[in-house]
Amino acid sequence: MIVLPNEIVISFAPGTSETQKQQVLNEQNLEIIRPLRFSQNRYVARSKSASGTEILTVANQLNQVSGIQSATPNFIQAIPDKFVPQTNLINSSRETLNPERLLQQRLARLPKPKDTPFSTALLPLLWHLDSTPKRGQLLPRNDIGAIASWQASQGGEGVVVAVIDSLIQWDHKDLANNIYTTDHYPDKLPGEVNGWDFSSSGQGDPDTRLSLNERDIIQPHFRDTFELSCQEMVEEYKNIAFLFAQNNPDASACERGNSIKQYFRSQIISEFHGTWVSGVVAAHSPDQSGIVGVAPQAKILPIRVFGLNGAIDSISLIEAIGYAAARDADVINLSLGRLMPHQELNEQILSVLEANPQLVIVASAGNENRSGISFPAAIPQVLSVGATNMQGERSFYSNYGKGLDVVAPGGDISRSLSGGILTTGGTGLSSLWQGITKPDYAWGYTLDPLGNYVQVQGTSFAAPAVSGVVALMKGVNNTLNRERIIEVLEETASYQGLTLTETEQDLYQSYQQARLTDEKLEERPEFLVFPEPTSAENYFFGLGLVNAEAAIQAVQ
Repeated sequence: MIVLPNEIVISFAPGTSETQKQQVLNEQNLEIIRPLRFSQNRYVARSKSASGTEILTVANQLNQVSGIQSATPNFIQAIPDKFVPQTNLINSSRETLNPERLLQQRLARLPKPKDTPFSTALLPLLWHLDSTPKRGQLLPRNDIGAIASWQASQGGEGVVVAVIDSLIQWDHKDLANNIYTTDHYPDKLPGEVNGWDFSSSGQGDPDTRLSLNERDIIQPHFRDTFELSCQEMVEEYKNIAFLFAQNNPDASACERGNSIKQYFRSQIISEFHGTWVSGVVAAHSPDQSGIVGVAPQAKILPIRVFGLNGAIDSISLIEAIGYAAARDADVINLSLGRLMPHQELNEQILSVLEANPQLVIVASAGNENRSGISFPAAIPQVLSVGATNMQGERSFYSNYGKGLDVVAPGGDISRSLSGGILTTGGTGLSSLWQGITKPDYAWGYTLDPLGNYVQVQGTSFAAPAVSGVVALMKGVNNTLNRERIIEVLEETASYQGLTLTETEQDLYQSYQQARLTDEKLEERPEFLVFPEPTSAENYFFGLGLVNAEAAIQAVQ
């Protein structure tokens, strides 16, 4: 859902005087709310007269005015003020009884990787780091080779990866020791210690974790899913049950109730997407009972831009990009998808990259299973990453086509949760479970009853795997510029272990046929069409699966 407040992000051309700025504002009946932080000559302004779609007209008029570099409405996606249920309910309930016993049985069957400086109990399940324990010695590997690179790369020590995302529970035991401290900067924000939350009202706050107010919004629904019976769920959420019954008239009351439970649990657990992403980058279990990330010695800079229910505005993301650069991030991870292209954000990213030639921005290609890379991954100089599964295939959801640079494991839980990417979860908070009888089963995407660990899928987790590899490379040689890092990643990536399905072969043939026969192909957007014929592998996998071990050897 897109909301248009009566706000515009305005970028004035360099050299525009304050008098000229004020004259433009007066002519368009605008007033400055504030300058955007961590950005040059960029302001958020409020219209005194326009509202709704009228703000689009004002922005278009501003773009014709001398002294205005660009002007774009401050789009808000989703609704930030309350938890809003949708109707895409799932008629199933993933519950695993005796999860601890089953986990130990799984681990007992899997060999542990040897000669690794970062060994943990759950390491054999991290197939994206080393797929051999789960696939055996005979099948080709389709991991990123991270474990083999740790010794030579020092695990990414001394490298800072900014994770710009949703809730980041940086006090998770596998993350707490790897969080970058920012309170030493002379321009630190009020109370800033461990990153910043740009999603909050006003100018944000210093905590990217779940606030008490947010907990009070989601906890009643969370509690109901564990405390109420199927029938009680139907009674409590009559409107949702009615919508579900319309699409599933033969479903029993218990099926309806379980589907509502599954829906709320899925929504709430997904609020901690930023915690999931952070774990893939640089988790490091202090007691060796949990997991490790791709770069277990790197530091994570937590930056929150999403409010509850996926609410985000353009201003938050623009400021967050500038903030990450101002806090000396070596890598910025953007596991963001389905965002509307935004000129000001595009220009902010390009200006930040120009000012910081060693900074690498990695973004997820998107989960729409279509030809064409999502924004902001499609921005030039941003490294776009698609997803593969444990079988070495393109994950069914992963976008492909022109603009896709490389791929990395993103998982596939459509057949089994074990095919997902195991990472840190955010629902293990004691405050979230207050008044709830703790279950004796794992639910939804969780590996354990509280949700300290989850198994998930998405290009959102392929991107941080690559961000972790970049951190490993920089841990070896932090003098390399962005151009050389991307060049090495692409040169050392390969199609070894990757497989095209019959469906993809057919899609590729259709694409090739369209190139030869469709006279209107040249009229399509440039970002969708390769300028020259390309291989099927390149069409679906970019330049191939990232190889951390080979990349480390190339930069040593």
